Amino acid sequence: MIDMDSAIRAARATGADILVSSFNDPIGRDAVIQWPGGVNTQLYWHTVTPSYASLQMIPENHVYVSAYSVKSFTTSFLKFSHGEIISDDAHAPAVEIGRPTGTYRRIRIRSKFGKMTVLVTDGHLPYPYGREITGYEVTNLSDTLSKARAAGVAVLVGPYQADQRNGAMVQFPGGYIAEVHSLVSR
Repeated sequence: MIDMDSAIRAARATGADILVSSFNDPIGRDAVIQWPGGVNTQLYWHTVTPSYASLQMIPENHVYVSAYSVKSFTTSFLKFSHGEIISDDAHAPAVEIGRPTGTYRRIRIRSKFGKMTVLVTDGHLPYPYGREITGYEVTNLSDTLSKARAAGVAVLVGPYQADQRNGAMVQFPGGYIAEVHSLVSR
């Protein structure tokens, strides 16, 4: 997108609603949109160049949607983001959503907006699933969890292995919940 107004027009053209109209912030402009299926996203545009180091690994957004809205959500988001579906597993292991048995549908998307994992569920999720909105890839999960515990981070679930990943759910002081994972060596 060239600017915030173009991004909002593009989102609207793909079926998104504007929940919070564009507004100025100290370093740019923001807006909050809602995709079909109820997924909210904050768009932002920096007018002041950020000054921080590049990320070593790109975080992935976690989005929970129902089987009834997954098609409208993915169609809209893919059209807006010019993204692509990397994988669509209708029988992903349910351990990824806190269930010891069974399967669910998991879609992985890549676009200019980063990585996204779409978790298609019936909404009956055990705590803390559905409360995390981001997954972070780390080089070594065991080392990361040791450092996290030492810093006061609680490991809520895991570690567990699924989809060529070792993963865990963690909660930082203050309540932020996230998924962390490392890739399994092949």
